[in-house]
Amino acid sequence: MKDKKFFINIIFTVVISYVLIKFIDNYKYFFDVFSLLLSLLTPFVIAFILAYIFNPIVHFLEYNLKFKRIFALLFTYSILLVLIVSFVLFTAPVIVNSLIDIVNQVPIYAEKTQSFLIETVQSLQNIDPQTLKDIGDKVMGSIPKLSTLFAGYLGQIFSTTFSVGKFIVQFVLAFIICFYILLEKESFLHFCKKLIYIILGKKYGDFTIEVGGVLNTNIGKYFSGKILDSFIVGVLSATGLYFIGSQYALLFGMLIGFMNLIPYFGPVIGMAPVFIVNLFYNPTIAVFSLLYLMLVQQIEMAVIEPKIVGGQLGLSPFLTILAVTIGGGFFGIPGMILSVPIMGVIKIYSAKFIEYKYNDIK
Repeated sequence: MKDKKFFINIIFTVVISYVLIKFIDNYKYFFDVFSLLLSLLTPFVIAFILAYIFNPIVHFLEYNLKFKRIFALLFTYSILLVLIVSFVLFTAPVIVNSLIDIVNQVPIYAEKTQSFLIETVQSLQNIDPQTLKDIGDKVMGSIPKLSTLFAGYLGQIFSTTFSVGKFIVQFVLAFIICFYILLEKESFLHFCKKLIYIILGKKYGDFTIEVGGVLNTNIGKYFSGKILDSFIVGVLSATGLYFIGSQYALLFGMLIGFMNLIPYFGPVIGMAPVFIVNLFYNPTIAVFSLLYLMLVQQIEMAVIEPKIVGGQLGLSPFLTILAVTIGGGFFGIPGMILSVPIMGVIKIYSAKFIEYKYNDIK
């Protein structure tokens, strides 16, 4: 009997070793498959985000105005369609023209930057000319490299979300999935509960459903608050930039409002182009725009967010940045947004587990 068990263990070890070796030899293939699976899951991630956004509206129509679920959904989607059409007709042309203008101005920005660097180098007469030449050559030689690196880095971050064709397909699919999630949410939840109990049993099933309930509550509160918070920040930013005299105030206001959904990284990404672009037109306006946006962010963190969002689920900056980085790496911007409430729930149960184990040791 012992010999048989020993023989089975050897076979099992050999099989596992063979599988690991094959995996290492063909890791690129498996990574490609994994990337494809993540890409296929992205519409579902977006759909769940949309479901959390639309659910309060559907709930209000269904329980306060006595709409049937299907009519509440159709009404919500009709309002959304009107908003999208209005945006395309009235706002999108301004934004598109602003983007085209920025792209057309890039060579001028580069020329102005080069002239500024040359003038700066020429003004430093007390430094050895050869040293100045070496520094100038290095700076000029690094500009194309930095530009390529920066473009590649941005492309890598946003390729999951902003590939135009992929973006449209994913969002259309996400809206369809979201519709059926909200239409049959009770049946969907009931089926999931049954499946969880069948697979995990009573003890672990109860725990999993409890975690799911906490996650659902945290995500719902976080999204409803954060979206309203970001909308207010976007309106304040666009209005203030317009009166300051900033270029492309509407475009930058929308960018800042959208990026405000992403903790820590978002506001920086939103403010940087405002300052850089305005710097080429009027340095004074660039400085005032940056100071104004920093003031808006301070007001948002001190007043708006605590009142509307209720804080960042008790997460430290380290955990928030970790969550955003991992979520963005897997699912792009939707992953960045969704990762924060998920990390909040992980923190809650990790703290409970650590406290439980620590008390056992004591």
